[in-house]
Amino acid sequence: MTLRFAVFAALACTASLAAADEPAPLASPAADNVALVKAIAGEPAARRPLARLRNPLCLTVAANDEAFGRTVAERIMDNARAAGVPIHRAGCTPNALVTFSQNAVEQIAERRAEGHEFFRRMSESEINAALAGRDPAYVFQSIEQTTRIGEGDAALNDGPMAYWTKERSYLRTPQDLVTTLVVIEAGAVAGLSPVQVADYASLRLLAPTGEVRSDADRPAATILTLFAAPDKAPAQMTRADRAYLRSLYKLPRTAFAAEVLAEAQVDAAGDPQTRKEGR
Repeated sequence: MTLRFAVFAALACTASLAAADEPAPLASPAADNVALVKAIAGEPAARRPLARLRNPLCLTVAANDEAFGRTVAERIMDNARAAGVPIHRAGCTPNALVTFSQNAVEQIAERRAEGHEFFRRMSESEINAALAGRDPAYVFQSIEQTTRIGEGDAALNDGPMAYWTKERSYLRTPQDLVTTLVVIEAGAVAGLSPVQVADYASLRLLAPTGEVRSDADRPAATILTLFAAPDKAPAQMTRADRAYLRSLYKLPRTAFAAEVLAEAQVDAAGDPQTRKEGR
């Protein structure tokens, strides 16, 4: 199947900046945010940095419906800007790709056999693990460690040089997201809004994430439940979703996952005084 490509790299302006408008604060108690943001991040090891884009975002979206692809791409770009993700200027080489396929597994197998650049830095076990996901969306992220040059002296809670004096240096080695690919079964998005699809793709494209189960007893608190329970999924990213993305790109690259998630919990709680005091 040949896909028509809608390619966007640093749009000068978009039709809407709706991504900057947050939904209402979560109704759940603040304590629930701890487990929620950890689940959104995929239950990461606490004492390792989380991966984020090494270079500014250069996005490609491929879809049979060009208008749909354009809408999704614009929304993803808006979400990236709202989270503080650097954006490439026009003419860049794509490092982020979202495709909608009638047969995702077959398309992935073909690209894998061809040695597509988005798979080259991934091990066979990593690719197989991505293919074993629950959702009709397959996420492939090529992650590399990057030697720190002039890093480690950013203040975070304990003052300057805390990262160097309190931790073994190798623990603080940044994890760079070199390329990131999300392949979604085209049939699975029927009945979903482009905003929902774009918000789901944004999280899975720009950050380490996990597949979050849907709780039948309460409204979904993250857009990552979109395919698990589409009838109960939120209309857009929730406060916790945005808090996680903002925190990931706000803190130093050497920040541990535990520190990113702690910042996201405070942000998700939505209490300006608590945020100011750093609790």
